[in-house]
Amino acid sequence: MSHAIDFGELKQRVSIERAAEMLGIKLTRSGPQLRGPCPICKAGGDRAFVVTPAKGLYYCFGACGKGGDAITMAAAVRNCSLREAAEFLAGKDGVHSAQAKGDGSRNDSPQPMTEKGLRPLDYLQTSYEAVQALGVSQETCVHFGAGFAPKGIMRGRFAIPIHDRAGTLLAYCGRAVNNESPSLIFPNGFDPRGAIFNAHRIVEGDLFLVRDPLHALTAHENGIENVVAFLTENVTALQLEQLAALMDERRSENLEMF
Repeated sequence: MSHAIDFGELKQRVSIERAAEMLGIKLTRSGPQLRGPCPICKAGGDRAFVVTPAKGLYYCFGACGKGGDAITMAAAVRNCSLREAAEFLAGKDGVHSAQAKGDGSRNDSPQPMTEKGLRPLDYLQTSYEAVQALGVSQETCVHFGAGFAPKGIMRGRFAIPIHDRAGTLLAYCGRAVNNESPSLIFPNGFDPRGAIFNAHRIVEGDLFLVRDPLHALTAHENGIENVVAFLTENVTALQLEQLAALMDERRSENLEMF
């Protein structure tokens, strides 16, 4: 008879770094993270798979486009159920002390608003099912100030706030939740070429550039903080200049694009 496994206790006992070793995942240290090719989708290049030991999370910038904790990682790599993955981790050298501490270091406090900023939308639904189906939890919605819009000009879409580099709220974009077209909509008078999504949260260290603000949220969901996104399909010289200035200001020497 199989015994019940305490998933929380297991993740404290077996770090995600140890889990990667047990799964035979080849990773190279890059600052506070571990990088390598994705063992699941085999796509995205040799640095697309990112493990953040301090948060006990991984994320794939390749075809997977998602991540999770050590048990989720083991299940995805071994193509098995979460319980089978937990049993695998529990039965393999599980005496090592945990190095990861889950999501405890996340700062989920909302960004302070300046007097010149727009008023945040107070009717957004952070636990809407269609948003969670995109891979965004209520916790992440609260952190970014995002949520499903039941009314207003973003009605029926995932409303995501856009700030300037100083943290002033500029506008909301409406991200499709059910394959609506276009994928992103903006209020009249707002030029998406003039902003880089999530620029106000960037700190010193490697910077990741993704093509969709949603992917910045799902990356955060899985331990990746320094992620920005352009808000247009085509990239202009002005946007590249803005990105270069941001990297110089925040001392981000390396940029990786996905």
